[in-house]
Amino acid sequence: MSHKKYRAATNCLNCGAEVKGPFCQNCGQENLDVHESFFHMVGHFVADYFHYDSKFFRSVIPLFTKPGFLTKEYWKGRRANYIHPLRLFFFILIVFVIASSTFYSHFEGELKSVYKQDSVMARLDDAYLSTLPESKKIYVDKRRDSMTVKEIKKEKAGDLRRMNKLKKGTDDVFNSLKYVTFLLLPIYALLIKLLYVRRKSFYVDHVVYMMHVQSFFYFVLSVIFFLTAVLPISLNVVERISLWILFGYLLFSLRYLYGQPWWKTIVKSIAATFLLFGATVLTIIIIAGLDAIFIQ
Repeated sequence: MSHKKYRAATNCLNCGAEVKGPFCQNCGQENLDVHESFFHMVGHFVADYFHYDSKFFRSVIPLFTKPGFLTKEYWKGRRANYIHPLRLFFFILIVFVIASSTFYSHFEGELKSVYKQDSVMARLDDAYLSTLPESKKIYVDKRRDSMTVKEIKKEKAGDLRRMNKLKKGTDDVFNSLKYVTFLLLPIYALLIKLLYVRRKSFYVDHVVYMMHVQSFFYFVLSVIFFLTAVLPISLNVVERISLWILFGYLLFSLRYLYGQPWWKTIVKSIAATFLLFGATVLTIIIIAGLDAIFIQ
């Protein structure tokens, strides 16, 4: 039974049109009494809360126990009983962003270690160079042959500056992770569509699928990230576990959605796993690099 108190008047308070029923046919606003009692207000809130709460559990449980189920239900138009994929994605993204900050503070040094100075230049000791006249030439390598001490110092300084900019760019990427995830979503969907290019499906169908995949994967990653703060888990272990979990979820969800033979689904799941992982790493490096260009 509804706890809502509707107005007796039939004029919409929002647009002024005539209301026939609980909702305005013109703008969609519900014709509720704006002066409802405190208990009606509380009852309305509780009803909405438990309605959302039931939809939340009806969505989250199959997300983890039935890979691909929510996506197929959405494709079939059965959407009223479940949280919209984008709303579910938003909710889990909040948890993921918090967990990522914990993860990044723990592995910041290792993640930035991929940015290295030129190996040849790094071997040229600064203390030794400072004892030489700047006009003196030193053999560097086959590509650059000999360079003056002044030229070497300038290149080493530029190389160090570029590396520091990339590190700062990586900081900015993780600080803006919520935006990066939205950038990756259409890229992920495009990669899946390319794997199933012969299927006459809409691109937006793959976007919905990737929202569910990301929602699952980001939640699992959040748990792993929080565990790294209390357990001695290395970055390599996190990477391997993440890849296996992603592969497993893609395998069962793609099998459920497309019904292809297991061998074909396994091949496509392996390809999808490395494509998604590679796209993620490449996107972070590109964004960090572009960000670094504008860092003074």
